[in-house]
Amino acid sequence: MSVKIRLHSHVIGFPYYKRQRKESQIETQRANRDKNHGYSFTYNPLYEMCNSYLSNGYSVLYGAESIPNESAEAKVFENITNVNPTQKVQDYLSRGFLTVVNPDFIYEECGTNYKSIVDFWNSSVDRIRKKLQGKTKGTMIISAPDSYFKHDKHDIFMMFEDEMGKTFHTKASMICWYKEEWLNSLSLASLINVLITHKYTIHNYQRYKAWDPNEIISLMSKSIDKSLGEGSATLLFQIMKTVHKLNQDVVVSGPVVFEATLKRLLDNDGQVYPVMDSISKQVIEKIVFCNKIFSRR
Repeated sequence: MSVKIRLHSHVIGFPYYKRQRKESQIETQRANRDKNHGYSFTYNPLYEMCNSYLSNGYSVLYGAESIPNESAEAKVFENITNVNPTQKVQDYLSRGFLTVVNPDFIYEECGTNYKSIVDFWNSSVDRIRKKLQGKTKGTMIISAPDSYFKHDKHDIFMMFEDEMGKTFHTKASMICWYKEEWLNSLSLASLINVLITHKYTIHNYQRYKAWDPNEIISLMSKSIDKSLGEGSATLLFQIMKTVHKLNQDVVVSGPVVFEATLKRLLDNDGQVYPVMDSISKQVIEKIVFCNKIFSRR
């Protein structure tokens, strides 16, 4: 199957956020089914994407999940192959088009030096292209923040992502895969930042949604209105401009300042944290992998 590959792009994916009880039951059933077939529920969309990339002649540098031993590495190869075990995919695998990396190793090697993480991925792409003698159409990098987030190094990974987006090879792209637990742990400012530092979110059927500054501001306004009532965003932005001399573009130019100002404006009712959580959840519902309501690009 031919797929649209976006090279020289920084992409982010948020798998399977459970919003309602009915959806949770359906997703749980699917998780059990996938588990019985040897798939990891969280990573199954990545296996599907990797299989498609390989089928279309792209090399894959996979570093989205912990790989403690050779058995775990072999399981990743098996899961990717089993999505669609064509002869073409098996040929590309035998030629070395798939490389599996343990993200825990990256943390151990690079530590808190975010530029070292950038260098690791870029040098890995160089090695793959040299190994394949340029016969790959491009390299798709699959990354995840797990090894940094579980060590409370959110800020280091965020700095890496910001820097990585500036240094891409013209024939490479990266998909960062944020599991539900990491997505839910992000502050509102961090949620905005991940949209700013990534060119696209990726969704079902390998569809992409681009987020420019105006769309991010619009998303924030709609999320505020859904949480506080129609017209609330307009009122809050007017107060920010009048009292704090901040225009709407502070949402993208200074997400931390925007979040702090919003908290101050909402603090009068004593419900600031529940409201901030509600706004974040509204944002999350629009950017998750399984969301179907977005414009095609």
